[in-house]
Amino acid sequence: MNRMKRKSLSIFLVILLIISITALPVFAATAQEKKDKLEEQLQDVKDEKKQVANQKSKIMEEIGELSSKISEYEAQITSLNKEINELKGSIAQKEEQITKLQKEFEEKEEALKVRLVAMYEAGQTTYMDVLLSSDSFTNFISNFYMMSELAEADKAVMNSIEEKKKQIDETKKELEKEKTKVASSKAQVEAKNKELNEAKSAKQSKVNSLSAEEKKLQSKIEEYEAAIKKADEEIKKALQQSSGYQGSFSGTLSWPLSTSSANYNLITSGYGRRDQPTSGASTNHKALDIGVSYQSVYAPADGYVVTASPVSGYGNFIMIKHSNSLYTCFGHLSSYNVSAGQTVKRGQKIAVSGNTGISTGPHLHFEVRTNGSSYSRVNPLNYISNDVYNSLRFW
Repeated sequence: MNRMKRKSLSIFLVILLIISITALPVFAATAQEKKDKLEEQLQDVKDEKKQVANQKSKIMEEIGELSSKISEYEAQITSLNKEINELKGSIAQKEEQITKLQKEFEEKEEALKVRLVAMYEAGQTTYMDVLLSSDSFTNFISNFYMMSELAEADKAVMNSIEEKKKQIDETKKELEKEKTKVASSKAQVEAKNKELNEAKSAKQSKVNSLSAEEKKLQSKIEEYEAAIKKADEEIKKALQQSSGYQGSFSGTLSWPLSTSSANYNLITSGYGRRDQPTSGASTNHKALDIGVSYQSVYAPADGYVVTASPVSGYGNFIMIKHSNSLYTCFGHLSSYNVSAGQTVKRGQKIAVSGNTGISTGPHLHFEVRTNGSSYSRVNPLNYISNDVYNSLRFW
């Protein structure tokens, strides 16, 4: 009876061990799915932050240009204010001169009136009366000369005052015109300066808003990086637990498609940065997209199937371990011909390409990794032969 119990317990432990071992690739796939989704989101946030930083940098440059122009306008305003103040001083000086001449003219005019009134009150004395009252020819000539000189002097003084007043008045009018012109220029410069200051203020508000957005995005980046680190640890643990297959690899990878497949050599999206082909797709494309439609996919080298299951974004996904430093991955598959935990040979059919996951149409997503982590993705073109490379067509 004890022997039977021990045998039953042994069988149970073996079954449990088998279940645990076969479950490890599934666990790795689940962790990989979560990690890959987080990495896609992280890259999107990083791209968004970069765009915000570029936009902020551009606006800061515009603010710098506006500040320079504002300084120029402020210098102009200072210069125009100085000119206006000088013109005001000149106008005030001319007004003072006009007032003085006006007073002098009025005084002279008043003196002439007084003299004429005195002559009138003396008995309507005229120049002729003065002349006829002369008691000798010499006195007559003297009186005549005196009266002529007096009349000419009065006339010259009055004309001179009037002329000066007229000249000064014209100068004042010119100064007033110049003052109006300068004031108009100042008003235009002030209006432009106000417009520039408002534009600068608006741009500064935008910069402040972008700075706040940068902080929020940075916070998201840190959250994603922490989550990715945790997922990476889960993947690493799962891969370590399923590392019974060591494998070895040398030479080059075979092309994962048959030359008889239509468009087997058409690269529709290469390795590196690209525009987002569809919502949710990666803009940091660390793989090759091959333009085949529902064609057989073959193992590019001997290996161990780490996972064969749906993964977010990738759709139906296969990861094959060829050695501790080389893994290949295939995405958007329509069906599987292998399962997790299985070993495969170079050229063995592993799947059929398709259009699952985030995809714009049927194609094969082909990746090469150096340690299983998506951070280790490298360019597959570095692992194929020259003959295969020379046969490829790049869209």
